[in-house]
Amino acid sequence: LATDYLAIPVIKGEKTPGERFPGAVDTYCIEAMMQDGKALQAGTSHFLGQNFSNAYQIKFLDNQQQMAHAYTTSWGVSTRLIGALILVHSDDDGLVLPPSIAPQQVVFIPMIMNENDRETILDYCQNLAQELRQQNYQGESVRVLVDQTEQRAGVKFWQAVKKGIPIRIEIGSREINSGLFPVSFRHKAAKEKMQMSRADIIANIVSLLKDSHDALFQ
Repeated sequence: LATDYLAIPVIKGEKTPGERFPGAVDTYCIEAMMQDGKALQAGTSHFLGQNFSNAYQIKFLDNQQQMAHAYTTSWGVSTRLIGALILVHSDDDGLVLPPSIAPQQVVFIPMIMNENDRETILDYCQNLAQELRQQNYQGESVRVLVDQTEQRAGVKFWQAVKKGIPIRIEIGSREINSGLFPVSFRHKAAKEKMQMSRADIIANIVSLLKDSHDALFQ
């Protein structure tokens, strides 16, 4: 989970008897390094044996049709892991999300300078977005957002940065006519952009998402 989805390098291991969760038979954990050099116990799992089921009378009918106390586990991979995600990747501009867990992996920012061009630009965005959604990343369709809010393009751009959307693509009349589109990445400097053709965007979107994950992990 931490490596494949959250792009967080971790050291995994078993806690010593003195560091175990009270009442646990075994405690396993993952430790991650934050940007400030501090280590965080980002997640834990505990094998509780029958200690808690004895205390709370948690029983089940076993295959000999006898009542037995359950062997139970406890898991701590919730708010701490979310905190680790923020502390490891994010920066002064806002949230940074690995593509695997980003609600939107790609955002199109329509650059509408003339209201007469609005419908043409939005239709172009929707058509390209639909083509990207046919691509598959980690077993799911690529998640694409077309920002159709009434805000200025610059505001949309920075909102996408703050939300941590991995890839931003700007599309306006000039870009459509030239066939080249500015593409920027959340794991890089906000104003750093590369020019890509429509065909290249479609052909490479999955590898771009993978590159984003790998860059965050490294």
